Amino acid sequence: MQGKFLHSLFALLALMAPAYSLAISVGDMTFSMPAENNMVAKHVVNNNKEARLYRVKVRSIDKPGEQEVSSRTADGELLFTPRQITLVPGESDFFKFFYHGPADDKERYYRVSFQEIPPQNRTTHLSSKSTVGMMPVIIMDTILVVRPRKIHFEWDFERQKGRFKNSGNTWFRLIEKPYCGSAEAEGKSWYMRPGDIIHQPALTTASQIYIVYNDSFIKVINTCN
Repeated sequence: MQGKFLHSLFALLALMAPAYSLAISVGDMTFSMPAENNMVAKHVVNNNKEARLYRVKVRSIDKPGEQEVSSRTADGELLFTPRQITLVPGESDFFKFFYHGPADDKERYYRVSFQEIPPQNRTTHLSSKSTVGMMPVIIMDTILVVRPRKIHFEWDFERQKGRFKNSGNTWFRLIEKPYCGSAEAEGKSWYMRPGDIIHQPALTTASQIYIVYNDSFIKVINTCN
C-alpha cells in the first residue's frame, strides 16, 4: 500500500513540476482528424538530455471541458501504432491514430494521454528493511477530435447582439480582432463545439472576425478592406 502511495505521489510531483522540466513536445493540445481521412499522426519529440520511453493511453469523452465524462473506447473504434517508442535526446517520431468507428454525422472526442517514462527505475529506501522502486511519469494530455464523416458546417451570427452560435455538427475556432492592424494577442478567440453559443460585446464592434476550420481562415466580418 505504501509503495503504491509513493508511486502516485511521484507521478503527481512530476505533473506539478515547472514547465521547463516537461521536456516532451507533442505540438498542439487539440488536433483533428478531417472528415475525409481515417488516419492522423501526432509528432512526439524528446527534448530531454537522456533517452525516454513514450506510451499512449486513449479514452473516449463526451465533450472536452471541466465537466467531461470519460469512458472506455469501443473495441476497434480508435487504434494507434506503435504501442510504444523509445527516443534518444533530440529524436522524434510519430504515433498514428486510425478511426474505424461509425461513418455518421456525429463528432467524437478522445482524450489522448502521452506518457514520458524514464527507462530506468529509481530506488528509494523507505526504512532499513525495505525499498521501493519509483518511476516518475510525465503525462501530457491532448484532445483528438474525429470530425463527423458527414459534415454539416454552419454558424449563425447576430452582430448587434454579439451572439455567435455553432449551428453545425463540427468544431471550429472563432477569432476576433478589435481594430484593423491589431495583433493576435489584442483580440480574443473561442473554441466552439457543435451547439455552443457565446454572447460577447467585443463581437459587436470587432473590425475582423474569422473562423479557423481545418487550417483555413473563413471571413465572417472584415471592415478593413
